[in-house]
Amino acid sequence: MSASTPPSQVALYLSPPQDCDYLPEEQAQNIFLPPDTNITPAFYELLLEKGFRRSGNHAYRPHCSSCHACIPCRLNVFHFKPSRSQRRVLASNQDLTFTVNPTAFNEEHYALYLRYQAFKHPGGSMQRFDRQAYQSFLCQSFGNSAIYETRLNHQLLAVSVTDIFADSLSAVYTFFDPDFAMRSLGTYCILKQISAAKTQKKTYLYLGYYLTHSNKMAYKANYRPLELRVNDQWLSYDKGCNVPEQSASNGSPLTF
Repeated sequence: MSASTPPSQVALYLSPPQDCDYLPEEQAQNIFLPPDTNITPAFYELLLEKGFRRSGNHAYRPHCSSCHACIPCRLNVFHFKPSRSQRRVLASNQDLTFTVNPTAFNEEHYALYLRYQAFKHPGGSMQRFDRQAYQSFLCQSFGNSAIYETRLNHQLLAVSVTDIFADSLSAVYTFFDPDFAMRSLGTYCILKQISAAKTQKKTYLYLGYYLTHSNKMAYKANYRPLELRVNDQWLSYDKGCNVPEQSASNGSPLTF
């Protein structure tokens, strides 16, 4: 088997239940691959297609017995149609630059990350990340990755960590300067990653998980047509279509 060929079998493990970060009334569990698994870029792109995500160099997918609210989502960048408000975000931010950089640790990025966490997730576990934890979270990947910097003149406003694969980009994490929140930098960075995927002739931009009842994750329904993985198949939801609230009914078997 070549280094780029995904394995035919892979070990999966189930995490113990813990409080859900997105739905406080729920208990969360993940299936995950052991950290010593040889996850090549081709293998991880297959995992993305199956609904997995990564945190650092750990690949996982929600596998909760009583809740299927986390729905994998992606955009076909050639089908995507920006809304009027999204076009306004791009127009109002024409004075910004969006440039690619390697994923090496950067003190300026780390300082911005801490400011963002204190503003967006005060008291959260990621606010306490030291440099080593930050590097494990954002500076490691399963293949080619890039950091996109958003700057106003020379001032760093946002950082977007993006994985790059044969037919897709995956938006891993974005953080921004709270003092410039009125610029809608989160929206701006997604739109610029869509543009980057088009330029690189990639079909998809993976956005992680959509959750209808989570303020942190529901915004992804603003990007249409949005593809959601429901009952183990990707379905497209255009503007005006109601998106589902679960990836499967609670009585459905959980499969890989």
